[in-house]
Amino acid sequence: MTTYDDKTKSIIKSDGRFVLPLFSECEDTTFKASYIVASDVNCKGKITALFDLIVLGNLEATELDVKGRFMCLGNCEVSGSIIVQNEIWVNNVRAANIETRDKIIAQDVDGDTIIADGGIVIGKILAVENLAKSDKNILCGETAYGAGKVVAKTIITGEPLDLDDGEDSVVSPDVYTPVNSSELPFPTLESTDILLRGKTEYEPNENYNGFLELLITITNDDENKAKFTRWKNVLNEAETTFQIGIGEHTNIATLIWLSEIIGSVYFKNWNSIDHLFKTFENHFMTLVKTDKNSVGCTISSYDEWLDALIALNRFGALINGDVYNVAYELVIANLGLKTKFVAERLNEKGWETHAE
Repeated sequence: MTTYDDKTKSIIKSDGRFVLPLFSECEDTTFKASYIVASDVNCKGKITALFDLIVLGNLEATELDVKGRFMCLGNCEVSGSIIVQNEIWVNNVRAANIETRDKIIAQDVDGDTIIADGGIVIGKILAVENLAKSDKNILCGETAYGAGKVVAKTIITGEPLDLDDGEDSVVSPDVYTPVNSSELPFPTLESTDILLRGKTEYEPNENYNGFLELLITITNDDENKAKFTRWKNVLNEAETTFQIGIGEHTNIATLIWLSEIIGSVYFKNWNSIDHLFKTFENHFMTLVKTDKNSVGCTISSYDEWLDALIALNRFGALINGDVYNVAYELVIANLGLKTKFVAERLNEKGWETHAE
């Protein structure tokens, strides 16, 4: 048994968080504090995390039990069960059983049984051999396939279901609706009608506040409510800064959040917000060239740090490369790490990064 806690040697401590630069292959492992592992995790036995566990590389284990939030930027393969109390954020995950008291957000999920009290949001494919069940909604960017059944309030897929029993695989009385249907049982956040309302009703008047209030109203997801509220605050603060003068603004977090906003489906090609983003990007391009050390990054909480890291990973390509490097370095610095160290860990797994 290997144990990592707040007294483990060779860890990096920063604002109550603990960073493990390198995980050594072992049998059963227990993390007794919130940990960020900046390498692959290869465990021949069970991994138990009493708080949050974030892995910047791949993870392999026989079982995984996380009492907090689980996030893995690489591939996650567990031969047995994954049980997580809070949300699961992963790239690709494969396990016999996956269970969470919150939501699952992933690119691809492959499991015999997949159960989430929250929503299941899959960028590409959901593969299920027995049962995939959500107390809310299941959304797949491509499709769901396998021999299993699916249970949710609403199942939405970008392509027709590829389950063995077809649409009969959706357990009654739940509803399956293809993504292009106009008869959804309730308006989803990314439905065509909602996005069209944003573009035709709110965008011409540059009324992003009104559109965000609409999104906040129709979502029953606390995380989305928090995200839309943050976007509203960021846009208002950015607009005010632009009006009174951007010259003294040095918090590059503003640009990170603006990249997340313009990269979303909700504000795609909104001219006023695109202009605001470009104005701040040009401002920071000038700062980086003339006085790089004057640039700062204000991140006030652990959740906000995770959101900033995810935003940079998803939308960093929208930002000028030199400015991105500075933003990435400052976000990572909140962990007490050097950018080069984290970039090397990610590049080992084929992640494309701007940072050097």
